[in-house]
Amino acid sequence: MTKQWKPGDRIECDMSFVAQQADIVEEGYIAGIASTPSLDLYGHKVMAGAFDASIRKKGLSGPRGIKLLAQHDWRKPAGVIKRLETIDDNLRIAAQLNLNVSYVRDLHEIAKQNGGLSFSVGFVLEEFDFVENDAGDDSLVIKRGDLMEVSVVTFPAQVEAEMEFVKHAPNTLTEFEKALVADGLCRSRGEARKLTLAVKNSLHLFHGKPPTGSESAASQPSSGLDVQLKACSDQIARFKAVLSSRRA
Repeated sequence: MTKQWKPGDRIECDMSFVAQQADIVEEGYIAGIASTPSLDLYGHKVMAGAFDASIRKKGLSGPRGIKLLAQHDWRKPAGVIKRLETIDDNLRIAAQLNLNVSYVRDLHEIAKQNGGLSFSVGFVLEEFDFVENDAGDDSLVIKRGDLMEVSVVTFPAQVEAEMEFVKHAPNTLTEFEKALVADGLCRSRGEARKLTLAVKNSLHLFHGKPPTGSESAASQPSSGLDVQLKACSDQIARFKAVLSSRRA
């Protein structure tokens, strides 16, 4: 039987996350997809941009801002959302966990151990419709909702709502490459790998002083930038802080 939803009903849907600016990345930083327009396990479909108006109106901070929670528990705020926006039809999120809180530290440890958890959105229905799906059942199509919170959850209803990045120590080049993708600086791991190699070969640009005379000739900086690095010169300032905090 189809549930008779009405405007004002509150829904909690588990879905996925992406990233925030590179210069604020620190321990406990997470990113991924918070929502996608794909049909979830409960027969719900959240259309792209359904929460855009709510995000603009409420913002991400202050008493009325959209909150980051643990497991949809309104008694357990988990940190602060740094970025939340629709990109390529997916609602992408970047957030900083508050590791000073014991239950958040536990959540962070589990996320690290499992290679990430998932995201879920909690919202109030505003505009929706019922559409028959391929199985002959009615699907709830959410066109607009008042987004209340995004939660870190263990099992999402939306299987595409995956945490794509969890910042933690020790740092590795692999994690740095993942961070570049999560932060939107690169479109794929392959592109991030090329950029990482370019930066690795041009570390003298970030040291702030020329190498000493005791360094071998092989370690001396080249006279020009690597070709790959030149193509990304407009992004150097953005990932400079990431490089310094994540260098293996």
